[in-house]
Amino acid sequence: MTGIELSGIRKTFGETEVVKGLDLSIRAEEFLVILGPSGCGKSTLLRLIAGLEDVTQGRITIHGLDVTRTESGQRGCAMVFQNYALYPHMTVAGNMAYGLKVAGVPRRERAERVARIAAMLELGALLERRPHELSGGQRQRVAMGRAMIRSPRIFLFDEPLSNLDAKLRAQLRLEIKRLHRDLGTTSIFVTHDQLEAMTMADRMVVMNAGRIEQVGTPQDIYRRPATRFVAGFIGAPAMNIIPALIDEGGRAMAPGGWHPCPEAIWALAPGTEVELGVRPADVVAMASASAGPLFTPDVNEDVGTEVHLHARGAGLDLTLSTPAGAPHPLQDFAISFPAHVAHCFVEETGQRAALRHSIPERTEAPWPETSLSSI
Repeated sequence: MTGIELSGIRKTFGETEVVKGLDLSIRAEEFLVILGPSGCGKSTLLRLIAGLEDVTQGRITIHGLDVTRTESGQRGCAMVFQNYALYPHMTVAGNMAYGLKVAGVPRRERAERVARIAAMLELGALLERRPHELSGGQRQRVAMGRAMIRSPRIFLFDEPLSNLDAKLRAQLRLEIKRLHRDLGTTSIFVTHDQLEAMTMADRMVVMNAGRIEQVGTPQDIYRRPATRFVAGFIGAPAMNIIPALIDEGGRAMAPGGWHPCPEAIWALAPGTEVELGVRPADVVAMASASAGPLFTPDVNEDVGTEVHLHARGAGLDLTLSTPAGAPHPLQDFAISFPAHVAHCFVEETGQRAALRHSIPERTEAPWPETSLSSI
């Protein structure tokens, strides 16, 4: 069942259009994450759904009702902000209950609802404290409790974890997902952090320059990026991008006349300028130079579970990612990767190109065993 439907949404501020004809269906009870760089329009889109900004053009429906011109307080949405937005002179209990007080909810009912929500968020011992006496994580829990106490139909989160340290972010990610599971409320979470998006989302929306680049599950978007932008934005380390030209056989030929992935035959006309992409974890270092030009190891980054090897060659900066303890080249090497992990994007449009077919893969031996201690 559709929870929220956005049709032809446009938003301009003066002469600047920040949301450009956007269409999106959000299912009831799903956890949708809107991901994108700063300035892409994601927070503006959230404010349009909440009714905090007026739509310039288009239509918003919530559970089948047109709310495009409905006041924010009548939409059944509750918003959690990046900066907490707590009243500094009020206690935790006062901040949580304030919306109910304004709505005329009796004192006894307010107290019961505050106690229930505080217990869910482990705030029971903090109800008499004021915001300046709380940690950042506790303040964000209070902001979430203030939203939850209204029993909204929709939760809207505007980068709520960006002011917290890494440990608190990880903890609150889990808490927000547990709350969503327990409450079953439609949730929209805006972030520029791909780790938050990948770990929290049922589905992701990747935005760029006011437009949607791709919608899908985290794995769909990671494994089959629809555009060059998505390919470069999702993934750490970032995807390797190799400029190339489609030759008469449908292969991507890089400058210098080598084929980064000769097994892949692309459904593109000869002479089409493309960018060939491959994830660092999918690149294999080869001892033989027969597979193409040589790359020279430059810098290693050991992040505990894996090692990122940065290398240079053929006019490119290349990254390989391998599990900790796996062999690494200490001298010049060639590269190989199978056709099914390659991504091809048309230079002119940035759109993903289809793989027509592939031929049997090469069988060169990978780099021989090498001790990490010698790197």
